[in-house]
Amino acid sequence: MSDDIRVGDRVRLLGLPDWLLHDLPASEQAEMRGFFGQSCAVSEIDAHGYYWLGFGMTVDDADGSRCTGHSFCVPRDCIEREP
Repeated sequence: MSDDIRVGDRVRLLGLPDWLLHDLPASEQAEMRGFFGQSCAVSEIDAHGYYWLGFGMTVDDADGSRCTGHSFCVPRDCIEREP
């Protein structure tokens, strides 16, 4: 089986590069690190070879429900394809 990853493939997030996190507030860094080990579909592979991922969820609170999440790109070494 080829290890090539294509748009639409499901991948597991293994880590995030420092350049993606270093300017973010600590709470947002923690939220994004919470995606480690989770899987999603690759939505795009850009011209620089980065893989675009999106993680989101619905949060219920006293004011109702709202969607929250993050979409970002990572290099190949931050993901693995799911079988």
